Amino acid sequence: MVSLQRRWPVFAGVAYALMGIVGLFVVPAPPEVSASGARLVAYFQAHAHGVRFSTWLGTLTVLPFVPIAAALRNRLVGIGRDVMFLGAAGVAIETTIWSWVNGGLALHPSTLNPDVARTVFDVGAFYGPTLTVFVIMFAAPIGLAAWRSDRALPRWLAWVTVVLVVEQVIETVTVFGTHGFIAPGGPMNLALGAGLYLLWLLAAAAAISIGDVSLGKNPV
Repeated sequence: MVSLQRRWPVFAGVAYALMGIVGLFVVPAPPEVSASGARLVAYFQAHAHGVRFSTWLGTLTVLPFVPIAAALRNRLVGIGRDVMFLGAAGVAIETTIWSWVNGGLALHPSTLNPDVARTVFDVGAFYGPTLTVFVIMFAAPIGLAAWRSDRALPRWLAWVTVVLVVEQVIETVTVFGTHGFIAPGGPMNLALGAGLYLLWLLAAAAAISIGDVSLGKNPV
């Protein structure tokens, strides 16, 4: 029973990752930001139910995410706790707002105006580029704590965090993208960035399921 209680972050992390992955791939990728409004309307008309199902899964991801974030914050002290908390809150809030955009466009697809749909979806596309900063705020204090101590968090988590943070910094260039891989809401955001983030979260969940649970070892 004790072992099961200590392993709950892993189970929560797997649930979060599975819902996130299924939510991203339950429907085909939407037309990129350079596509016409008419193509976007046709997409929502063809996949409205799938998009709303994806929105439902995205809503549920908050349930496993919040306890994981709280458990990670519990391993930090000092300013790192607050920076990490604000980053995690930003991830949850911005993800929720993004789900509003997609779910709203899928609610009445038969009456969508192409120009309005294109504008609203373009606003939602900047979810990926702007999320990068919140992910960095969320992950960096944890990586620093892992580097400074081998007790509250394992050292290997620091190296995993470095990979994520470097990628997220580079990914900020999607703010300036207009098409292709670096377009807002494109593959760099929703495939590379999201994939690395999910792997990091699973690694962080595993890290707090093992090792010494002593607190106050990471003055960050």
